[in-house]
Amino acid sequence: MNSKIQGTAPLGATLVIISSIFYGSYGIWILLMGPAFGSFTQAMLRSILVVLCLLPIATWRRQLSRLQWRRDAKWLAFSVLSSVFVSAPLYYATQKTGIGVAITLAYIGTILGMFAFGWLFGRERFTSRKFFSTLLGIAGLFLVFTPNLQTAGLFALTAAFVSGLAAGLNVATSKHLPYSPLQCAIITWTGSIFINIPFIFAFHEVRLPDLSDYHWLYLLCFAATSLIASSLVIKGVKLIEAGAAGILGLLEVVFGIIFGIIIFHENPDIITLLGAACIMAAAAIPYIQHYNATRGRLEP
Repeated sequence: MNSKIQGTAPLGATLVIISSIFYGSYGIWILLMGPAFGSFTQAMLRSILVVLCLLPIATWRRQLSRLQWRRDAKWLAFSVLSSVFVSAPLYYATQKTGIGVAITLAYIGTILGMFAFGWLFGRERFTSRKFFSTLLGIAGLFLVFTPNLQTAGLFALTAAFVSGLAAGLNVATSKHLPYSPLQCAIITWTGSIFINIPFIFAFHEVRLPDLSDYHWLYLLCFAATSLIASSLVIKGVKLIEAGAAGILGLLEVVFGIIFGIIIFHENPDIITLLGAACIMAAAAIPYIQHYNATRGRLEP
């Protein structure tokens, strides 16, 4: 076994865990921004900030290549269209349901979306483990939906789940785009800029807070958090086995619930917590077999 890999494995695991903290903190910035920005407006503005940061890095590292529009039109379209259903619905759902519930529903949506779209686009095998994971995830969804339906509303709960499905579609689509991960990220975030503009006008979100308004600082923090989280997880996955990264990524849900309880005094009931536990187990199951195949090692 390579000693260099052994040495980097703990670092990789640490990076993925730290990225989960940043991912779990998304709800903090969403709740702090409140209604100062419309759902689609904040999605567009955050996308602009991220692209402005990523473009110089991609240019410096020479990771930009010419887009093959005719060859990749279908995948580029999926990437752009899915982006409109990721950020804005999660923004809306978090304000209505709280951090813990929104992130939990979005996470299971992402997992189920990766299963479904991976099978649809890539003919990935829908194994018995994935089938059991899906059933467990649906049971978890039912438990989370039931106690929160009256207080949060069906639309907000569905919005969180749809956000996750769209993220799953985006991940599945990126596998078919023959560009660098950095360029794929730029494509997605750039698409988010333009695809959100019609919705901003359709829902009359054209008004913005004054530049002196402190809510702009929260938006900047949200964009910075997005960059840090994605950068850490990309680096971490390069250093550890993918299955281990998937299991460690479950901590995103845990940190989201913890932040909601500590910072915003959210008080999820036992049924919601049981549903969250089912969802976390459902997300972990597909990775366990592959993880065990490496005899518990974290190295790639």
